[in-house]
Amino acid sequence: MKKTAIIMISNRHIHLTREAVDTLFGPGYQLTVKKKMGDPIFAANETVTLVGPKGQISGVRVLGPLRNYNQAEVMKADCFKLGIMAPIKLSGSPDIAPIRVEGPAGSLDLEHGLVIAKRHMHIRPDKAAEYGLKEKQVIQIKVGSGERALTFDQVVVVFTDIDEPTVHVDVEEGNAANVTNGDLVEILN
Repeated sequence: MKKTAIIMISNRHIHLTREAVDTLFGPGYQLTVKKKMGDPIFAANETVTLVGPKGQISGVRVLGPLRNYNQAEVMKADCFKLGIMAPIKLSGSPDIAPIRVEGPAGSLDLEHGLVIAKRHMHIRPDKAAEYGLKEKQVIQIKVGSGERALTFDQVVVVFTDIDEPTVHVDVEEGNAANVTNGDLVEILN
């Protein structure tokens, strides 16, 4: 049986706590939905500015719902612009790079707030069992076709309640493979 997943390409964004939203946008501020990205995840209308020692990046989209940690996910090229070398780790990992975040009502200096997201695949435990996969297993994904087809190594299996197995890569990786959101990829293991 051929095992497949869809691919979703992630641009730079930030996850915030309730306290961070209060600081950046004002006490009690409620994020507003710009685009649904699969229940319950949404891209908010609200954006922030990331500030590093060498530069800044404005218009960084806030993703909802609120989390229990603050974390900006960027690409390697963004790190050069900011002057910060962020590690490649899974979302929610500790010990990531520091970053200053500015919003319309205030700013935050996050000691552990900047990361390059590690490639990963969201999958329900029952579907993972059907595919013969285990949580945190590291797999390979064949992406794209034609002259830009390639195989991504080091894709981590993450158990979630998402309906369809979904691989997340960043814009740089998606461009390298010439893929777009919703393309089918093959799971190799």
